[in-house]
Amino acid sequence: MITYLFDCEMEPESTCKSSIHWQEAEQPADSLLQGLQSVLRKVYIAEAILFKRLECTSTAKEAEHLQSGLMRLNEVEKSIQLRILHHIRPISPCNSEQE
Repeated sequence: MITYLFDCEMEPESTCKSSIHWQEAEQPADSLLQGLQSVLRKVYIAEAILFKRLECTSTAKEAEHLQSGLMRLNEVEKSIQLRILHHIRPISPCNSEQE
């Protein structure tokens, strides 16, 4: 399931591949996961915007400010990814045989 979620992180929703895993993520029990995915997607969009602005910046002060913002977004991204990983239980060989 997590593989599919990250396949779509930088693609528009309409181009994401249809998958059984995605249907499983839409169950009410995984509403937290959907919320985290949505926030993570917004973080990636914000990072892309800041990188684009960083490419066009003309002053060192503005570049510093943008880099600071990117570092903050990086911390948020790490935090969200950890929450996703903690939410999804790892599949052991015993569990995969049952599925």
